[in-house]
Amino acid sequence: MDSLYLLQFACFIFMLINALILGITHLHMKWDNRRYEWARWMILAGMVGLAIQYLLQMLLGFRAKSDDLGAIFNILVYTPCFVTIAMGIYNIEATHANRRKMSIVCTCIYAAIIAVFCIGYSNSGGLNIGNWLYAMLVLFGANVAYCIYMIMNEMRKRKKMLELMTGGDMLPYVRYAHASVFALFFSALAMPFAILSTTLLYIIGPLALLSTLFFTLSFVALGYNYVPTEELLDKEAEECAAIADEKTEMGG
Repeated sequence: MDSLYLLQFACFIFMLINALILGITHLHMKWDNRRYEWARWMILAGMVGLAIQYLLQMLLGFRAKSDDLGAIFNILVYTPCFVTIAMGIYNIEATHANRRKMSIVCTCIYAAIIAVFCIGYSNSGGLNIGNWLYAMLVLFGANVAYCIYMIMNEMRKRKKMLELMTGGDMLPYVRYAHASVFALFFSALAMPFAILSTTLLYIIGPLALLSTLFFTLSFVALGYNYVPTEELLDKEAEECAAIADEKTEMGG
């Protein structure tokens, strides 16, 4: 059993653990928030997709056969999984119209990746598509950059809105936002090198797993700090009543 197989197995187990954390914590939520729950299941689906990808890598050995073959398989699978996770993050931040726009753009980019792969496959007569691989990688990088730009733009808008509209603790949201941006930036910088080089994969892989865990825990912590508007109003009314009782007792 070689080190590549062990790394793929570790990634497979790790993604399943993250998916399990996302799924189980749904049962312990005090309040349900529709937008947050949609984001949860989208991110969970992306994690499961990545786990399936690593399982197929172990069974079929694409990366073990050659770096180029592994890179092609990675791009074809990483792109929809990354978009699903990014859309889950974006779902918390953006309006319905913006989410629709982002999904359309990401779908078009993925269609272009598949088209480039098909052209390279037909020209080469096999999976060794040559320079067409780099065209796929450029499209993948463009997709990652677009998702990061859209998410960061909406995060800035939403943070300003929350600062104006609520007097609650912003720290859980800030931690979640920072974790999301860090995980996405790390993916943008590391993925091209990890996809093309198995040697660099041994260094980047463990770091990617840690960033994924950091993001998952931050996302779950954000969910635990969601409180419905009605609950906030009831809490404010109770505090006002308590203050009024104290003033009455002091006056008496």
